[in-house]
Amino acid sequence: MPAIVLAVLVAACGGAREVPSGEAAAPASEAPARPERLSRKAAGVPAPDIALETGPDGRTETIADIRRANPGKPILVNLWATWCAPCLGELPTLDRLAAETKGRLVVVPVSQDLEGWRAVSKAFTPERYPNLTTRVESRMAFGAALGLPGLPATVLYDAEGREIWRYIGDFDWASPEARALIGLSPPETGRRRHPRRRPPTRPGDRAPSPCGRADTRRACGDP
Repeated sequence: MPAIVLAVLVAACGGAREVPSGEAAAPASEAPARPERLSRKAAGVPAPDIALETGPDGRTETIADIRRANPGKPILVNLWATWCAPCLGELPTLDRLAAETKGRLVVVPVSQDLEGWRAVSKAFTPERYPNLTTRVESRMAFGAALGLPGLPATVLYDAEGREIWRYIGDFDWASPEARALIGLSPPETGRRRHPRRRPPTRPGDRAPSPCGRADTRRACGDP
């Protein structure tokens, strides 16, 4: 069964290509949103109760576990694989999104690599993605449970673990369009202006008179 699922996902992804160790990450995706790739048909359906490996030691957790560890926050699950070039192209944008929405959104990459951590550890490193922590689900059961036609695929769950929407294909997840889709405000830019502080007055000091200014001399009776 996984072999059949893999064949379908590879075809939908445009071919297989694993990233060798030490090779630079793919350039960040700048793909705009395509409305036909967005679906809300499964809105309200709970996330699959499928174990996700958190590391090579075999420990696992589910989306429900992640939700309980992050109460009140929506969860953005991104299914990817090392052999999927569009997946690798959008991962840097997910990393930026995670950095800029920390504390408001939980971004959860989930690898669907059949080789598990042997393949993932080479492609997904802290140096490349310092703001992301991937999980691995090598049986491809998560994608199969969702009935996904291909990778990458991204699903937004609310704070209760219910699906809001899913997006099939690569996308620039750090773009304003993505933030609007998720329902998050854009990050603050620029410096915040602070009001100018007047120098402190000492006892006995007289308030400065406006009559010393050229534009107020006429009002003060000066020629």
